[in-house]
Amino acid sequence: CSLLVLLLPALVVFVSVGAPAQPDELLRMQRIVEYQPDVPRIDTIGSCMFHSAAIPVAAWPITQEAQRALIVRARLMQVIGVTAMVFLTCLAVLLARGWLQALLACGLIAVLPPVAHAGYILRPETPATLFALLSLVLMQVASRPAPRHRYRSPRRSMIVGGFLMFCASVFAALACEALPSAGATLLVPGVVLLAGTLQLAGRGIRGFRRRALVGTPIRSLNRRLIPWTATALVAPAITWWLLQRTLTVPVADLAVTEQASSLLPGSPIGYAVSVALLMVGLVAGVLRVGLRFGRGARIGPDLILLVYCAVFLMTSLTGEGLADPLPSLPAMAILLSEGLRALLVLTLGLLARRRAG
Repeated sequence: CSLLVLLLPALVVFVSVGAPAQPDELLRMQRIVEYQPDVPRIDTIGSCMFHSAAIPVAAWPITQEAQRALIVRARLMQVIGVTAMVFLTCLAVLLARGWLQALLACGLIAVLPPVAHAGYILRPETPATLFALLSLVLMQVASRPAPRHRYRSPRRSMIVGGFLMFCASVFAALACEALPSAGATLLVPGVVLLAGTLQLAGRGIRGFRRRALVGTPIRSLNRRLIPWTATALVAPAITWWLLQRTLTVPVADLAVTEQASSLLPGSPIGYAVSVALLMVGLVAGVLRVGLRFGRGARIGPDLILLVYCAVFLMTSLTGEGLADPLPSLPAMAILLSEGLRALLVLTLGLLARRRAG
């Protein structure tokens, strides 16, 4: 049953893979197939590799039937990309919350418009979303090193954690290379650093008042904040270097994907239910993470996941509303699953009380 839920979004995309090509999708495929090295490229390298991975290098077909066959074959990468996006979302939620919410998030991905209505469309947002999720998962894994490494070999644990954070920075840079407008992934380590600094600063001040400077755990504070400080600085630096090496035109001249769907359902009832679940999930997530983070002051996978969701949804809501909502889909599904889980727990609790009474 869990595997069926994980494969449900891919099945939804696969059913519509033979739909007619969108105008910008067709033009992008033609540009990529007919690309010449001496012509400035208005598509990123990540987008070109993703679009052409499932098709042989050949001339652009002349007939409409051959063009449609080529688009359908190229859309195999979109099915694979959506499948990978679902599995990475499941892993990210699993590290923070468990199987139930992970399956709820994957099931919600299948019914939200970016996948249910426009999941079959080839677009650079798909590889950008995958790289952003890879960066998220690596940061979550780095925040919880294996106990045997942590206690038996602290230096080895530090090296492994630093390597994971560096890989997370590289994947964040690759997400920005595939889609330069997906800069929200660069904000995640900075916001996590800000939250950790505010929480640990209060503890450091209290320790300084009680034990003076000698008794303040400065080494412990640095051990928790230095990896995030380095990631918040290294990720933009790698992104800048990568964009300077790969882009042949200014960022403003790159091809933009036309918005094929909305992030939330268009019907009034579906929109109202989604907004209500989003509000419940946001409140429940903030309270749960806030209480846990306030007790231990440790940056864990749940805090990183909440920051990821908040950053991506804030950038999506504050944007112009014309960008494709696929990069914000995992964040929306995760918060909706948080709200749905809170309602399920509340309902089961009320039913248990009624039976006991």
